[in-house]
Amino acid sequence: MKILSASITVQDVAAAAQFYRDVLLLPVEESPDAAVVSVGSSRLVLDAGGKFDGVHHLAFGIPPSDFELAHEWLGRRVPLLRSGGSEVIAGTEEWGSRSLYFQGPEGIILEFIARDADAAAASSTGPNPRMLSISEVGIGVADVLDTVATLSRELAIPLFFDLSGTFASMGSHDGLLVIVHEDRIWFPTDASRPARGPLAVDIESAKGNVQLELGPAVSAAGR
Repeated sequence: MKILSASITVQDVAAAAQFYRDVLLLPVEESPDAAVVSVGSSRLVLDAGGKFDGVHHLAFGIPPSDFELAHEWLGRRVPLLRSGGSEVIAGTEEWGSRSLYFQGPEGIILEFIARDADAAAASSTGPNPRMLSISEVGIGVADVLDTVATLSRELAIPLFFDLSGTFASMGSHDGLLVIVHEDRIWFPTDASRPARGPLAVDIESAKGNVQLELGPAVSAAGR
């Protein structure tokens, strides 16, 4: 599974676009009511919208060979979140990853994740890390197990590894949906809950290109 694009709403499009352009140095195309951020092979669409409770979570994939560069580069640009006193957060053996977490516009929980599965990906040739794609999209739902069953049945999206009543991961190393209960706190924060605002994800899956409308309930449509 690959994540082609993720669309979220923000209250201040210009300020959000400025963060992705000037802090993360990503290409951004702006219009009065929206902005499109190029994240490697994926797109992040920022649409103007009203205030909502909670925050979104996105992870951007980077080559493992860029991880030390990313740590030093990102640490000079934003405060990094910690877990267990460390800015470098290792995934389980099944995830095979190392991550750096930080907050972006309007509290969004962003992550740079280097997966062992991307060991062959070319390193950056410049001073900043290379971003491969949107690697993960987080979603808060009212019923995790029901959402997993729906996505498996309707779209043949496989379970990645984790499955419980509060947390599940679906997809592959190329792209994951991280599905959590709507009242769960986003790791590694101590207070940030999943967004209750609009979220849409375009994915390339076994059933072709599909757009998911995500929230307390999930719906899908072919593209």
